[in-house]
Amino acid sequence: MTKANLNWVVLGPGAIGGLIAGALLEHGQSVSVLPRKNRTREINWQVTHKQFKADYSAPVITQLLAENTVFVIAVKAFDVIQALQRITTLRGFNKAMPIIISHNGMVELPEPLKELNLHPLVTTHGAVRSRNENADLCIEHRGAGRSWLEVDPAVRNQPTDFDPGLVLQQAFPPLTLEQDLSQRRWLKFVINCVINPLTAVHQCANGELLKGSWQAQVYSLVAEAVAVANSQNVSLTTEECYKEVLLVAKETALNHSSMLQDIQQQRRTEIQQLTGYLINAGKTAGVATPTHQQLLNEFQQRYSG
Repeated sequence: MTKANLNWVVLGPGAIGGLIAGALLEHGQSVSVLPRKNRTREINWQVTHKQFKADYSAPVITQLLAENTVFVIAVKAFDVIQALQRITTLRGFNKAMPIIISHNGMVELPEPLKELNLHPLVTTHGAVRSRNENADLCIEHRGAGRSWLEVDPAVRNQPTDFDPGLVLQQAFPPLTLEQDLSQRRWLKFVINCVINPLTAVHQCANGELLKGSWQAQVYSLVAEAVAVANSQNVSLTTEECYKEVLLVAKETALNHSSMLQDIQQQRRTEIQQLTGYLINAGKTAGVATPTHQQLLNEFQQRYSG
């Protein structure tokens, strides 16, 4: 199959963005980086997998955007709006350019940003971004996962070699193209609303949540989150979500959640885009979320938000 000649622009790169950028380069794609701070002409990073390490390099974008540009934005939820606003100011940008966007939590976009060509990406890959003793960017791929990308129905039914989704599907497998990721995004949201705050408050590995003493609270957190999801016309059940939470906790038993890592590194957390969003959505819909409110109170008492 002929590889599409696309111009991929990756923001960051952060942990997931670096994984995707490396995979695209391995697949022979043209990749450039939009860094947080334009200090150099190129970005170098290393990805460590279980069996091997790989070094990558990509130029910092400085020129007029090509018409066939595709953006990859994998950021913290509280950075989503600023990231989207930033790329709209780049020379040559137009609203038809595909933007693949991945983040935890939920974000309410301003109306102008809703008009962009957004393609949500849900992934279960686990990766951690750090710098070594030489201050080089390092990404540790701790858990191989699966991914889902939302694409237009016409693209999904009649893919061509030049569709970004199809290229990413080949470069970053396993990836499934779907017309609507609402249910899958909410499922991941529910899982994150349970595992992230609990492990952050109690400073424990994900596997700790499998113990019997946690199950009443875990189940209550899931049930409340599912009730909110149902109020948003998202079809989930408490039982399936509860099983998924336990499965993720088991698959990532030795890992620390991203929120706990943020706490340990004294970085801003996504608590407001997870628990805060859920509680507010519940209030709007008339759905009570007392267990999540209690957990948020504990979090804020310990970390002041």
